[in-house]
Amino acid sequence: MNIIHYFFEQPAKSEIPASCRNPFDNNPYPLAISASENLQQWLIESPLISDQLFQKENGKMFGVLVIEDEVGKIGYLAGFSGMLNKQWEVPGFVPPVFDIKKQQSFLLEGERQVSQLTEKIDQLLTSPLRQQAKTKLKALEKQREILLEKLKSRHKENKQKRNQDRQNNKESLEKLSYLSQQDKRDFKAEKSNWEELINKAEINIQNNFEIEIIELIKKRKQLSQQLHKKVFENYLLVNKLDESESLINFFDGKIPPGGAGDCAAPKLIQYAHLNKLKILAMAEFWWGASPAKGVRHHAHFYPPCRGKCHPILPFMLQGVCVEQSAVVEDSQPLLPEIVYEDENLVVVNKPAGLLSIPGKQIKYSVLSWLQQRYPQATGPLLVHRLDMVTSGLLLAAKDSQTHKQLQKQFINRSVKKRYVAVLSKKLEKQNETVNLPLRVDLDDRPRQVVCYEHGKKAVTHVKVISTDEDSSRVYFYPVTGRTHQLRVHAAHQLGLAAPIVGDELYGSRSERLLLHAEKLGFEHPLTGEKIEIIAKAPF
Repeated sequence: MNIIHYFFEQPAKSEIPASCRNPFDNNPYPLAISASENLQQWLIESPLISDQLFQKENGKMFGVLVIEDEVGKIGYLAGFSGMLNKQWEVPGFVPPVFDIKKQQSFLLEGERQVSQLTEKIDQLLTSPLRQQAKTKLKALEKQREILLEKLKSRHKENKQKRNQDRQNNKESLEKLSYLSQQDKRDFKAEKSNWEELINKAEINIQNNFEIEIIELIKKRKQLSQQLHKKVFENYLLVNKLDESESLINFFDGKIPPGGAGDCAAPKLIQYAHLNKLKILAMAEFWWGASPAKGVRHHAHFYPPCRGKCHPILPFMLQGVCVEQSAVVEDSQPLLPEIVYEDENLVVVNKPAGLLSIPGKQIKYSVLSWLQQRYPQATGPLLVHRLDMVTSGLLLAAKDSQTHKQLQKQFINRSVKKRYVAVLSKKLEKQNETVNLPLRVDLDDRPRQVVCYEHGKKAVTHVKVISTDEDSSRVYFYPVTGRTHQLRVHAAHQLGLAAPIVGDELYGSRSERLLLHAEKLGFEHPLTGEKIEIIAKAPF
C-alpha cells in the first residue's frame, strides 16, 4: 500500500491553502477534514484495526498531512500516535521518526542487561539467608523489648520498696540513693548490650545483602537512564531547511517525556521533509474508545499535545509557511460591564475572549481594567477568575479587608454560583451530580485529566433546563472550583460525556464556548446583606 494517498479528484486551486495553519490552533482546513474523512472510512473498513480501537480505553490519535508532491499532485499522508496493533510500521501509514533496526540493535541488549540486574536484585531480596538474618534481627528486637520491659518492672518495684524504706527509716538515704543509681546503671548496661547485639545483626544484613542490593539498584537506574537517552538520541528530527536535531536537545538537557517524537504530527512532518513533499494542511483526530483519564471523543479533532509536541514542532515547521495564531489585540479591548457596585465591591459581566488576569502575551484583562478604573483600590481586587473563553460574573473588592472577607466565603463554599451551558448531546437525566477528581495533564497543559490517585476533589451538580435532538441547555452548580472543572465534567466519559459546545480543548471548536457564569450569590462583608446578581447568558 502506498504511503501517499492521492485524492481521487484533485482539488481546485481555490481549495488549496496558501499557507499551513498553526497545528496548535486546532482549526483544520476543509482539505484536511476531507483527508481525515477518507482515513476514517478506511479505518471503518478495516475491522481488525477498528475493532481493537473500540475496546476499553484502546482508542488512538490519528493524523493526516495534506501534501503536494514534486509534480504538483495533491494527496495526504496518514499517521498514528505510538504503535498500532503493537506495530511501529503499518502499511499505508508513515513510519516512525527513529531507525527501527538501529534501535532494536541496542535496545534488546540494553533491556537484557536491565532484566539481568532486576533478576539479581530479586534473588538477593528473596534470598533464604537474607530472610533468616532478618528473622533473627526481629527476634532479637522482640527479645530486647520483653527483657527491658521486665527490667523496668523490677526497677519500678525496687523504687516502691525504697520509698517505703525511706518512710520507715529502715535504710540510710545514702544506701537508698546508691541502690537507685545502681538500677539505672544496670538498665543502661543492659540496653547497651542489646543495642550492640542488634547493631551487629543489622551490620551483618547490611554488609552481606543491603549494600549489594543498593548498588545494583543504582546501577540499574543508571543503565535505564543511559538506555532512554540513547533511544531519544536515535530520534533525529529534520525540517524543510535541511537542518537536523536530536530529540533530546529540545527538552533542556532532560530526558524527554515517554512517547515524545512518537505522536502523529512529528511522524507526518518528518516523512514529508525527507521525501521533499510540500506541506499544505494538517489535522489530528481521536478514533475509538475514550481514555480513562483524559478527555478524547471518537472522531473529534484535537491539536497536538503541548508537553511532547510543542517543544519540537516549531523546529520541524521551520521553512514551512505557517499562519500565526490569532491574538486578541490590546488596542481593541473587550470591555467588562458593571452590573453591581458600592463603595466596597464591584461585580462585572466579563465577555468571552477577555482574560481575567494578564497573560504572557496579552496584558489587557479584567484586572488591568479594574486597576485603571479604581486607582485608589487596595489589595488584589479580583476575588476569583473565569477562563478566557467563559463569559459571566466576576466579583472584585475595592479594599484588602473586603477582599479577605469575600475570599473567605469562597474558601468556605458559601458563595452560590450558577453557570448556564449548552452541551453537544441530549441528556436523558434531568438532575445529576458529577464527582471526578482533577489534576493538570503534565504532558499537555493546560488540559486537566481525571485522576483518582493525585487529583483534587471536584464536584458539580447539573440540572437540565431544556433539550433538543442533539443538544442540552443546563445549569451547572459547582461545589468546588477546580481549573476547567465544568468543561471536564461535561466532556469526560465518566461525567456527562457531552462536551460544552465550542470547547476546543475538550470537544469541538466553534464560534465561542457556550458557558456563562450567570448567577452569583454572597453575603456583603460590611452589611451582612444577602446579595444575588444575575447576568443572562448572551446565547
